[in-house]
Amino acid sequence: MHQSSTLYIGLDVHKESIAVAYVAQEHHAEVVSLGNIGTRQCDIDQLIRKMQSKSKHLIFVYEAGPCGYWLYRYLTNKGHVCWGVAPSLIPQKPGDRVKTNRRDAIKLARLMRSGDLPWGVLTFGLGNLSQHGNIFWFRHN
Repeated sequence: MHQSSTLYIGLDVHKESIAVAYVAQEHHAEVVSLGNIGTRQCDIDQLIRKMQSKSKHLIFVYEAGPCGYWLYRYLTNKGHVCWGVAPSLIPQKPGDRVKTNRRDAIKLARLMRSGDLPWGVLTFGLGNLSQHGNIFWFRHN
């Protein structure tokens, strides 16, 4: 089986599910939607194993929000590249108002491969976990 050099994996993260789509680095490659997976760590591990059978270099991208921070930490701790993108920085076509989880995951994978996401603002420092615990505590108490 031919392995792509890099796979770009778009994730639309929600509390109960994660919509997944991926595209190979090659220009002619089609974006493939894998549908929804669960949000447990074992679901993420299974996704990683499946994607690593297609390529050794994986780049994950998700729309930054309250449900994705744990995923960012989990993937980066496993040694993978993971980017969080602010929803306001994702390019939109005029009149494109239909928003579904599947479409969002496909769009993220496609934009990451093409380089149309603003690289200068993709990364964000999450600091150490104790800082986030304090933020969570202040917001919810």
